[in-house]
Amino acid sequence: MCISMDDTLESKAEAEQGLSRRAFIKFGGLAALTVALPLGGLSALAGCRSEVGARIFRDLRPVTDHAGRTVQIPTVKALERIYFTSPLAQIYVFSLAPELQGGTALQFTKQELEFLPPDTDKLLYMGSIGSGGEIDREMLMREDIQLVFSISGVPLTAANISDGEALQEATGIPVVFVDGSFTNVMNAYRFVGDIMGQTERAERIANYCETVYNDVVSALAPVTDEQRISLYYAEGPFGLATEPNISQHALTFEVAKARNVAAAVPLAGTGYGMTNVSLESVIKWNPEVIVAWDDGIRGGADEIIRTNPDWSDIRAVQTGRVYTMPNVPFAWCDRPPGVNRFLGVQWVANMLYPQLYDVDMVEETKKFYSLLYWIDITDEQAREILGNSYPPYGTSKE
Repeated sequence: MCISMDDTLESKAEAEQGLSRRAFIKFGGLAALTVALPLGGLSALAGCRSEVGARIFRDLRPVTDHAGRTVQIPTVKALERIYFTSPLAQIYVFSLAPELQGGTALQFTKQELEFLPPDTDKLLYMGSIGSGGEIDREMLMREDIQLVFSISGVPLTAANISDGEALQEATGIPVVFVDGSFTNVMNAYRFVGDIMGQTERAERIANYCETVYNDVVSALAPVTDEQRISLYYAEGPFGLATEPNISQHALTFEVAKARNVAAAVPLAGTGYGMTNVSLESVIKWNPEVIVAWDDGIRGGADEIIRTNPDWSDIRAVQTGRVYTMPNVPFAWCDRPPGVNRFLGVQWVANMLYPQLYDVDMVEETKKFYSLLYWIDITDEQAREILGNSYPPYGTSKE
């Protein structure tokens, strides 16, 4: 039986110019169905004589995602509007081709918007999956989203796949799963870049990440476990939430050879980190360095830790080694746990072991923002972002 699709065209012009975004969405359910159909079934459907049917299948192509699913997605030529199940996935799309963002999974502050391309504030917020959040499915369809990326900061889980497949089933919009775990970020960029028609840019980013990772690991190889500098990651408004080593949000510190004093605390029940600890525990751990959220943008406790007498007996406070994690436009060390961590790894490595990882963090910051965030910042802006971590650490600084 041949499926007629002629009446779905909004105008003859659309038929002549190619598959419109709205026409694609109307047939999203058919595209999603191909996840379960063999390619032979697709060929039978494509054999319909309908001119529009033929055009639709010319504007689709199959991809096998990192969950092993074969999904029919728009060709590069037809792809115009992408959404994401999380802020992490949005950074991939944003860093490759911001014009393809069909909305935003993040609600940006004024300070963050200063380091993002113009008109970012005009993107419609459609929500995200994770931490109890939801995506506005009706808005996805209304805004003609053609493709959704679901990218995980850890190897894909059954929960990731279940949530994404439910979204695809409800909307008819194809969802592509990508393993964005730390050591696979390079391959994730190459995969996503191919889908978006940004292979050359994706390769540049992948090469950058590989170089940074290899350089940091090589430079810090002489640091033995006994020589690791102890560090406490202070999250939340009181600085009394943190990440155990099992959490993806602690990985930046692990790669940079910090000794996480909270390594063995249980992972918070939600699975998203931020395990509560007591001040007594932090005092007992007595870390040499504390990295804290800022109080201005993220509502953290950096100033409380530096000034409250209750924290004053801790080595990091006494020696002035309480550092505010840079947080614009995205946090450097963890959330979202994406490519931003490749700048965070350099920052932490240079702070802890400047004699081994001797780089100028002003220059590294400028390079990263230019490559990944589409913005050229000045030395002064880079120093402002680095805050109290620049100077004194890093022997190449003036």
